[in-house]
Amino acid sequence: MFPELNWAIATAGLATGLAVGTKSTAVAIAAALTLAVIALAPAGKRWATAGWWFVPALLGGGYWYLRNLIVAGNPLPQATSIGPIPLPHPERLQEGRPDFSIVHYLTDTGVWRDYFEPGLHQAFGALWPVVIAAAAAGALLVLIRGRDRVLRWMGAVALFGLLAYLFTPLSAAGAEGAPTGFGINIRYAVPALLLGLTLLPLALPPPTGRIPDPRSGFRPVGGWFWWALGALLLVLVVTNRSDAVVRDPARVFALGLALLLVVVPAGLLLARSRGASRGLVVGGFVALALLVSAIGYPIQRDYLRDRFAAGSEIPGLDLDPAYQWSRDLEDIRIGLVGTTAGFLQYGFYGTDLSNQVVYLGEKGPHGAFNAIPTCAAFRTAVNEADLDYLITSPFLNFLHTDAPVPSPEASWLRGEKAAIPIQRSGMVTVWKLNGKLNPEACGPANAPLHRIPDTPQAQ
Repeated sequence: MFPELNWAIATAGLATGLAVGTKSTAVAIAAALTLAVIALAPAGKRWATAGWWFVPALLGGGYWYLRNLIVAGNPLPQATSIGPIPLPHPERLQEGRPDFSIVHYLTDTGVWRDYFEPGLHQAFGALWPVVIAAAAAGALLVLIRGRDRVLRWMGAVALFGLLAYLFTPLSAAGAEGAPTGFGINIRYAVPALLLGLTLLPLALPPPTGRIPDPRSGFRPVGGWFWWALGALLLVLVVTNRSDAVVRDPARVFALGLALLLVVVPAGLLLARSRGASRGLVVGGFVALALLVSAIGYPIQRDYLRDRFAAGSEIPGLDLDPAYQWSRDLEDIRIGLVGTTAGFLQYGFYGTDLSNQVVYLGEKGPHGAFNAIPTCAAFRTAVNEADLDYLITSPFLNFLHTDAPVPSPEASWLRGEKAAIPIQRSGMVTVWKLNGKLNPEACGPANAPLHRIPDTPQAQ
């Protein structure tokens, strides 16, 4: 096998590992792609190919799966069973949206009308049926009539990815009959859709010119493609008001960015292909990198200075005042309780990221991290964490963020002189800790937490 091909396989393996390590929803298409790489390897070279593929893939994404296997006894802890066979897994601190898949609603016309169609329209515009049909057609056509085995295998990978998406948990997340998470989770299908759309031109005759034909040598092809493309673009502009881009306040910056990152590099590569010297092209890229750095550095500083000035912007979470309070603090220890603050803790690290943020809980079996169930245990955990401040928040209501579920920690601090509330917003309170809390002062009024509330159903 050619050395450059080995490195290409290693690069692709690394990218696949990074994808799987970033999001477990990429596991299905990554597994199909791995099978294709091994099947396409030359006879006698499959073990070597597997090494060039798997080592970078494991380096890119194997850490978290190995960690999960050691800590939880399961590389995919969210998979609680295989059919009737239970798998070791940690108890979840709180369930999010119910993890329905698209297949669950495949024949539900009401869900299609109220959730799936609006979500697809928002993601892909009025031509969303064309986008999906084109991706599926590209995968299917190269599978059937691809010019070589590589294309046919890639078609199979794309089709498998599209089918796997239909069965992916959380692809239609939300309460029964109300998959409110469908729109945001369409991203799970993007790798397979992009692969299918990329394969489509390879399955069709070129829009112009001549292509080889084994029976007659060459046969001419007309320009039908350009008419079809023009018609689709016209429909896109008319139905989605794509002209809004020319009226956007950020259009000047966006056009400049496109010029620097797309047009200029393409021009340099074109110049090289037309005979420009290597030194001239390399010099052009160096000058471009310096220019981007000169422009990007002050933009980066501006972002770092202003980040966390606004909160999560999600209705009902009441975290904005706490974010703004903590953003200019440095080198302090902040404790968090309540899953609202836990899930959205990024804003408490400060603009220089020097704050130490600790979510308080207690360890459980298979790597679980549960809410502390009693007042005395909670006060003891606060003391052991050696905190400067404590933020109490409610349980996060994933389906209705404007209706949070109370968490008991704030009531457990009632009457504690070492914990002084310095800011309140809704159910979120910032406490200044001026000493050790007294676990023995918890009385009968400090009711224990008997159970974590389930995600409320659709109202």
